[in-house]
Amino acid sequence: MLTEVIFSLFITILVLSILQNLLLSIKKASMNENQHVNDVAYAYVQLNNFMHAENTKNVYPITKDAKSNRTAFVRVDKNCEEEMYTIEYYLKNHVLKVSKAGADRGGYMPLIFNIKSAHFATKKDQIIIHVVEKDKKKSDLVFKLDEEPRPEREKKIVKNKGKRAA
Repeated sequence: MLTEVIFSLFITILVLSILQNLLLSIKKASMNENQHVNDVAYAYVQLNNFMHAENTKNVYPITKDAKSNRTAFVRVDKNCEEEMYTIEYYLKNHVLKVSKAGADRGGYMPLIFNIKSAHFATKKDQIIIHVVEKDKKKSDLVFKLDEEPRPEREKKIVKNKGKRAA
């Protein structure tokens, strides 16, 4: 009688451990399926947080330098210092990256790896990135930004336009 109880407890513990491992395997497989969404979402959050950091006054796209394979934006901090950054698809490493514009660029911040192609659309207050991954999954990253400020000279012309000379 005691032997039967011990044997049945042993069998119950064995079955529960097998079920636990099976559930962990299913959970792990499910997470791998959703990895695409997580990579794209993570890239969006990272770039959005970078653009709108705590010390950022405004961020605007550079429409004149925009092309279908890259775009640029300017981040202005609270001290009104401007830094220009480019977002581009780096074909050699199949990565979408952000780098600081200028002669002494240095490194870059990778956003998404294993990209088959990326196309950019830049509007006066928006950057849209159409991404196609190697496994043919498509995503759009849309960043809402400020409009590019007008130069002071243009503002003065607009102010004086309605006044008559006496």
